[in-house]
Amino acid sequence: MNRVFKHLKKDFWYRDHRVERGILIALGILIIIALLALFLKPTSRELPVDEDFMNLTFHFFQDSVQDMTLIKADTTVSDSAWLLFYEYPEGKSIVEDLVYFGLFCGEHVKRCSVQSDSMNKQVTLTVLDGKGNIEGRILLHQREEKIKGKILLIIDDFGYIYGETEKEFLALNTPLTFSIIPGHPYTKKIAHLALQKGHSVIIHMPMEPIHYRGDEEEYILMDGMDLNEIDYRISKAIAALPMAKGMNNHMGSRVTQSLEMMHKIAHVLEKNNLFFVDSYTTNKTVIKKVLQAYDIPVYERDIFIDHEYNEASIRRQVDKMAKIAEKKGLVVAIGHNRPMTAKILSEKIPILEKEGFKFITPGDV
Repeated sequence: MNRVFKHLKKDFWYRDHRVERGILIALGILIIIALLALFLKPTSRELPVDEDFMNLTFHFFQDSVQDMTLIKADTTVSDSAWLLFYEYPEGKSIVEDLVYFGLFCGEHVKRCSVQSDSMNKQVTLTVLDGKGNIEGRILLHQREEKIKGKILLIIDDFGYIYGETEKEFLALNTPLTFSIIPGHPYTKKIAHLALQKGHSVIIHMPMEPIHYRGDEEEYILMDGMDLNEIDYRISKAIAALPMAKGMNNHMGSRVTQSLEMMHKIAHVLEKNNLFFVDSYTTNKTVIKKVLQAYDIPVYERDIFIDHEYNEASIRRQVDKMAKIAEKKGLVVAIGHNRPMTAKILSEKIPILEKEGFKFITPGDV
């Protein structure tokens, strides 16, 4: 307040509003600035898809990991920011994929812990940020295949030659069991090639049939042989095919119905930890009865697919093989190293696999 008009008898006072106006103006300007800052403040930029780690992880599994199927992507889970749920097929090894994913996390300054649940066939990956906070989870679950039936398919009589038929069998993109006769020019070559192609190898051990006309003299097990001779011949066959985990009989109907002979053979099989496939060349076979007493794994043939060597019969037998597998769950089938058999199997195996049949080797049983 300022005193004015001193020449008057009374003093008159007036309010100087300049300072107040200045303060009000300053406040108004501040308010306007604050409002402008509020409305014009740039909103936080949302991360584009390729910068969001959940999406980066999705693209990693899509581009860098084979045979992973995305089942669920969720951003509403309670214990982490996000969750990805994948399934992978039975038999797929994911160890290498987990290593690559760990490196991928490290590149993005993330940490990843791994927890395996073998009971439920599931692996949980927990993604942590740089401060150790849970950012997301990835569940990797092994998908249980719906199998219509299992087929253990053995192909006999390899070792004599190596030509187009043998190459066609080797090229089959499904696990077969190559039964190879020891002591022939291509015994070892075919055995090694079969292993390289993912097939199984067993010894096709010559044994005396009912009507023996002379064959495979170096290795054949004859009725009446003593234990030492049987041990020597089987050991020599194993030395020729050391990768073999088992054997089946080549011919052998006289030997396989002899309790005495099968007990001697069982001693040698037990010592060498070999399983046996009974080719079932006689309905008087005692193989299963004897070998089970020694706790030796034994399989019995259910069907020959090319006992009659013509196209119509082989096709019928292959269809019958599938029906037995569907009914019993597992069929043990035997074919032979023959051109027509190779041709028909090359055509039929992919069809059977698409229908849900699974081809296995004895080690898978």
